[in-house]
Amino acid sequence: MYTGLSKVPYFCNYFVTFRCNSKCEFCYFWRDPRLKNASDAQLADVQSNLDALRRIGVTVIDFIGGEPLLHPDLPEMLSYAEKLGFFVKVSTNGLLYEERAQELKGKISRMYLSLDATTSEEYNTIRGTDGYDQLLSSITCARDMKQDICLMCTFTNENIKNIDHIAAFAKKYKVNAFFHPCFSYFGNAPLDRSHIATIKKYFWQPYVRMSLTDLDFFSHGGNDITHPACRAGKSTIDIGPEDDLLLPCFHKCEKTMKLNGSLYSLFTSKEWNSFHRDAGCKQYCQNCSIDCYFGLSYWDKVRANFFKANLTQLKTLIETIRPH
Repeated sequence: MYTGLSKVPYFCNYFVTFRCNSKCEFCYFWRDPRLKNASDAQLADVQSNLDALRRIGVTVIDFIGGEPLLHPDLPEMLSYAEKLGFFVKVSTNGLLYEERAQELKGKISRMYLSLDATTSEEYNTIRGTDGYDQLLSSITCARDMKQDICLMCTFTNENIKNIDHIAAFAKKYKVNAFFHPCFSYFGNAPLDRSHIATIKKYFWQPYVRMSLTDLDFFSHGGNDITHPACRAGKSTIDIGPEDDLLLPCFHKCEKTMKLNGSLYSLFTSKEWNSFHRDAGCKQYCQNCSIDCYFGLSYWDKVRANFFKANLTQLKTLIETIRPH
């Protein structure tokens, strides 16, 4: 658990591929030709960077994409990360999990499966593919294999009306569901702030998880460039599939830097802080609410966030020990 006292990054978003087998309405991976033409991560590069991340002090790796299960070497990457002692996360749409479950078994600390609807029709509209039945099958398969899973539920202005059905789904299947608002990062419409109160109403519902501090941050307008809260490069490192550091972050990437085995030496150089010095201060950072760069900074502001951060952690603990 991050407390704000650490002086080194805690978390890494590792993009192993930009390829994806969905066409989600709130995502631009499948729209951007630059991402379509990117190569997948090479196993040797990933292993080298994992070694460096461990030396740096990172403890959590999220293997993401694109769709990470499209990468043929993902099991080997996960095994190596596990051997190094990382908490290993995989964020996936789940469509390939059942097919690859045996080779992934025992390699993932927690798997996050995207679920934004409880009917085939709405799932197809949101995700751009006919995959709802396969997702249900993957959830059942994961539970049968005792895989720790959490449903990632992204609420948009269109599907917020189904929040009660999604909460009921989580309770029926006895699986944790993390509720969070859709943010804007490529011109897409974010969830209207008026809906945050609706999400919060489900805080004490069984199997439902959310971050109260994230939701407050979102409802208050996100990042303020005059008092930036972003911790890109300070608590979070983003690495792309072509063995490059994404600066200052993936979502607002201005520059990439080839690593070629130099991640640790780069981190210990004077250049590191200069790369991320302006994170959260750029004009395009105004009102940003991309939670993977801000959620780890709330503990720094004890007076404003300590109570709700602790309450969030308590609810997370309750859902961790609740029977599944």
